[in-house]
Parts: sequence; structure tokens; C-alpha cells
Amino acid sequence: MKNKIINVGIIGGSLNNQWASQTHIPALKNNPFYNITAIGTSNIVTAEKSAKILNAPHAFTNYKELAQSKDVDLVVVSIKVPHHYDAVLAVLEENKHIYCEWPLAIHTHQAEKMAQLAEERHIHHAIGLQGRQSPEVNYVKQAIHQGDIGKVISCTMQVATQGKGGITDEKGRYLLDEDNGATLLSINGGHSLDVLCYILGDFKELSATMNVHYTEAFVQETGQSIEKNTADQILIQGTLVNDTSASVHIQGGVYPAFQLEIRGKKGAFRLTQKNSYGHVQFGNLIIEKMIHPNNLFNAKDILMEEVKISEQNNDAISYVNQAYTMLAKDIVESSKHIPDFKDAVKLHRLLDVVRKSAKTGKRIFIKQP
Repeated sequence: MKNKIINVGIIGGSLNNQWASQTHIPALKNNPFYNITAIGTSNIVTAEKSAKILNAPHAFTNYKELAQSKDVDLVVVSIKVPHHYDAVLAVLEENKHIYCEWPLAIHTHQAEKMAQLAEERHIHHAIGLQGRQSPEVNYVKQAIHQGDIGKVISCTMQVATQGKGGITDEKGRYLLDEDNGATLLSINGGHSLDVLCYILGDFKELSATMNVHYTEAFVQETGQSIEKNTADQILIQGTLVNDTSASVHIQGGVYPAFQLEIRGKKGAFRLTQKNSYGHVQFGNLIIEKMIHPNNLFNAKDILMEEVKISEQNNDAISYVNQAYTMLAKDIVESSKHIPDFKDAVKLHRLLDVVRKSAKTGKRIFIKQP
């Protein structure tokens, strides 16, 4: 890659912003291709304080002004989902490159418009589906492609989180309103389904059930009880384009865990997560590989081992850092490798199919591109 520094402005870049301060900011600070030049928050005091600590010369409360800054080449949007649309459009108006967190928008129509405008502007656009940067995910994807476990027959994925159930905090209460577009299905489900489809291919048909077991949630800081209208139990059964049978269970308000098991004619892979919060994109994944030679299925004949692929960090910061390195390469070399707004639209549409099936009780066939 040519020696080029990309100046970055972060909308939602306050050091009080949990996700930005724990992933985007440390990833960008340690990445040699970037320089943080602007911080945008809703409060000028926190904006200036964060900018000072990060040695960024500019602080803003208006994201339009941040996008207009001549010292910003790339804008990162790391704010609550309901505000993504307006912030992204402001960036696109200035023809600046953009990295937006997932979900891209509160609904698919917004996401489609954002993707269309980004393409028309001929800028580089990235979506925060950083689970694809996992070394473990990519190892399993490549090993399956190489036939390590033979033809894949089925996959089973379990995604569980203690959040989005009957207890919340003030920061998370907006996740319990369907209209905000940041639900158990869209966040935990979206990231996990993206990883599943990235490894094995898209769904060609599915049926789904979505249930609400918690209709209220207790807010820890205030003791207030608030209404909750989002599903906390989501079941998806379907078939992928390669005829793999798929079963997915996404649940909130329960003991957290992540597991993806992929079974083939010659063996299986199992991806699990240490200290899981039900977010595959947080990293800390473990690979187990099982081989049954000569199609023998006796327990004593099955070879099972944990696959160690590297000593490098496999946490959320490293995933985001790898995503930024890929984006920098795309910008400098005019290539397209990073997951972008078109990938986001595709995932939004898949989630729409899940909702439609759950609402109608019907099995839905998905038109392939």
C-alpha cells in the first residue's frame, strides 16, 4: 500500500461512548494508515475534552460541520441507530468516505437509499460487520471450502444474551422499542446471521417464529418499569443456497452464549465464544474440529481437537482494526473488499424475511440475485 494517512472524524467519538471508545478509537490510534482529526458529540464539553485527550484538532456538535471539515477524509458514524440516516446523508453530501456501524438504518427502505446514494457518489462506504474479520471465522470458511469436513449437511446456531430481556439500563432502554431498529433480531441476530451466511452462503428459504416473553423491562438506575415490544425469542429454520439445512435460535434475557456447529459428511466444526455476551463480533472465538474417518461414527473413532490458528488477539478491537486496514487499502488502491452498504442492505432484507415469516406464519422463498 502506498504511504497515505487518512484523516478521520468520528461522529459519536466521545470517550464516554462505550463502543467507540472501546473499539474504534483504540483501533484507529494504533493503525498506521489513520489519524483522528475530529470528534463529534452532542455536547461540546465532552467533544472538546475527548478531542484534547486524543490530540484531535477539531471538536463538533454538528455532524454536518464535521463532514464539511477539510481535515476529514473519512467519517465514522458510531451513534444510536435512529440517527444513522441523517448523519450518513450529511456525510454523503460532502463526498467523504464513510464507515457506519451496523445496523445501517432503522429499516430497509432507509438502508437502500443510503446504499444508492453512496454508490452514486463514488465514495468508499463500509458497514460495521466486523465478525467477518475474525481469523477463526475465516479459517472455518476456508477449511469448509477446501472440503475438510466433506459436503456440509447442516448447521445449528445458538445466540443468547442476558440483555434485551426483562432488565435494562438507561443506555440500553432504546433497544427495547421496535421502532428504533436496534433490537435483538437486528443486532445480535444480524451480526450472527451475517457470519453464518459469510461462511456457508445465503438462505434460499426459511420459516420463523418470534415471541415476546418479556413485555416490560426493569430499568436498573431508576427502578422504573418500561414497555418492551421487541421479540426476545426468535427461531429460524431454513435451507441455504447449497442445500444446507439451517436452524437458528436467538434469545434475550437468558444466560449468554454463542455457538455455531457445522456438520459435514466427514466431520464437523464448532465455533464457540469464551466469556460470551451473545455478540459474535466481540471475538474470543474457539474452534473445535471433529473428524470421523471412513464414515465411522463410533465415539471412540471420532477425532476431536481444538484448532489453534494464531497467537494474535482475536477480540473486537482487532476485528475493527483489521476492517480499517482493509478499508484503507480499498481507498488507496480503489478496490472493494470491505463489507459495504450493499452488504448491509442484503442483511436488512434477510431480517425483513424473518419478520414477515413470523408475522404470516408462512415459509418464504428468497429470490436470489
